[in-house]
Amino acid sequence: MRSLEIQTKKLNIIEQLIILNDDKVFKKIEDIINNSLHRPQLKKFTKQELVNRAKLSNKNIENGEIYSQDEVEKMSKSW
Repeated sequence: MRSLEIQTKKLNIIEQLIILNDDKVFKKIEDIINNSLHRPQLKKFTKQELVNRAKLSNKNIENGEIYSQDEVEKMSKSW
């Protein structure tokens, strides 16, 4: 398919999405896009999971188990 045809199709889909108000359809579209881009589904955390993560973070901070912004940036360059 030619690039111009693809761009035209994208614009047509965007126009249709602008007027769409159905959450179920949006969910299906998101699933299709994520699957086609091989993106993993994001998991929603429960309230208890969030509380547990916050408690663990606070414990790590108290124990000095933290990294500065500069350290994180340096580490991320080697990923």
